[in-house]
Amino acid sequence: MDEKAPNRKIKLNINLLLGLSAVFLSASALIVSIIQTNILSEQQYKSVWPYMQVSTSSSRGSYSFGIENKGVGPAIIKDFEYTYKGQRYSQTRDVFHAMFGNNMAGIGTSEINKEFVFKSGDAVSILTVNRSDSLVNEIIYRWESDSVNLRIIYSDVYGNCWQLDNEVTTRLESCPSTDL
Repeated sequence: MDEKAPNRKIKLNINLLLGLSAVFLSASALIVSIIQTNILSEQQYKSVWPYMQVSTSSSRGSYSFGIENKGVGPAIIKDFEYTYKGQRYSQTRDVFHAMFGNNMAGIGTSEINKEFVFKSGDAVSILTVNRSDSLVNEIIYRWESDSVNLRIIYSDVYGNCWQLDNEVTTRLESCPSTDL
């Protein structure tokens, strides 16, 4: 007697196959949607990224020291201070007085306050000097030395903060609270 193995045919259930493919496609669409949302969110934050820098210029008998926003979005000033010989100053005029005395002939200052907004591309000269070359050179040497430090904390419109300190910019974990 010749016994033959039963011939089994595997039946594919079309409903099961369609259901599994629908679940796979739905999961794939969900993953793509999550990735795309993260990319759009990151792009949104980077489209308003401010980047503050110190700017200087000098020529015969004149000197200008300022700050400018080289980023793509507005910078909102949260804190602005100078440090000179361990003392803190919130005004350019005050630190200049501490360094050079009260003779302000040929000296101009602009003050930056909390919540001041710099648009992208804005620049402000916070110290301008128009004096003889020898005095200008002395002021440049002392103003740009390591003994004077400018620190600015600024944010974007979403509340992300950065600190410009001694011409080095770093991102902060959180913004300081402003006391207005």
